[in-house]
Amino acid sequence: MSAKEQYRDLCKEENSIPLFCQDWWMDAVCLDEWDVLLVEEKGQIVAALPYHLRKKMGFRCIVQPQLTQYNGIWIRKRQVTADYERISYEKRVFNKLIKQLEQLGLSFYQQCFHMSITNWLPFYWHGYKETTRYTYAINSIGNPEKVFSRFSPAKQRQVRKCEDKLLLSLDMRPDEFYSHHKQSLQERGEVISYSYELFQRIYKAAQNNNAGQILAIKDDEGETHSCLFVVWDKASAYTLMYSISPKHASSGASTLVIWEAIKFLVNKTKSFDFEGGMIEGVENSYRQFATMQKSYFLIEKYYSRVFKLLFSIYKRD
Repeated sequence: MSAKEQYRDLCKEENSIPLFCQDWWMDAVCLDEWDVLLVEEKGQIVAALPYHLRKKMGFRCIVQPQLTQYNGIWIRKRQVTADYERISYEKRVFNKLIKQLEQLGLSFYQQCFHMSITNWLPFYWHGYKETTRYTYAINSIGNPEKVFSRFSPAKQRQVRKCEDKLLLSLDMRPDEFYSHHKQSLQERGEVISYSYELFQRIYKAAQNNNAGQILAIKDDEGETHSCLFVVWDKASAYTLMYSISPKHASSGASTLVIWEAIKFLVNKTKSFDFEGGMIEGVENSYRQFATMQKSYFLIEKYYSRVFKLLFSIYKRD
């Protein structure tokens, strides 16, 4: 049985594997361009590293898949009596994964680890670099009214301003969502960064796995003010795509759709990750939703000096 086949079986059995590391997610965003590294101890898989393998300028690279916030390591939790035991276990397992990575003949490696991975020291010791990134998340959405009471006064006013005038729709089609997002960005002078084909694959996969929903806020004439595509696993929901019509930017719909999503998700997951916060204007909005600032690691390494030089020239151009 191949590593990928073993990993598919693991994903069926282990609900602690984050959404963006699930085999069906990797199928949707990477098609056939993914594989996985496994570490086994005493006949049990204790760690996995699914990865997106691409060729850039003819060089083999592991890169973060599009529309995928986190990727990389999953490690089986173990009951320990002291923290040094946990760190020793992580060091041993991560070193085994790194050894496999180093044997793939790569020119470049880059992945954003899930925020549950807090120890990247073994990668540092092997010459990898780290960039700390931030997102904002509501730790518990189990009591929506309590969550709402912790919104900033401005966010509360926006919801109250429009909740009796605008309507929630759960019937928006994926093509309608994509068109709305594309048009909204064009009106701001921006270009959509993902294809409809990719979005459709993700949408269908999420629907098939009961892990995704489009929510739209419309007026009584049926015009969409704001819409959101949210995905989730047992631990958290993630705002994958978020579209706001420029001409309705002040209607309050962009806040209302978040509030409606929280209520919709209350029996489906535990927390709510806004999947962002590195852009100053976005950060200013997200931290007003009763959120906590969360950090995660972007880990990378250039194995080839030639690729590093060529890639630096490519990025400048």
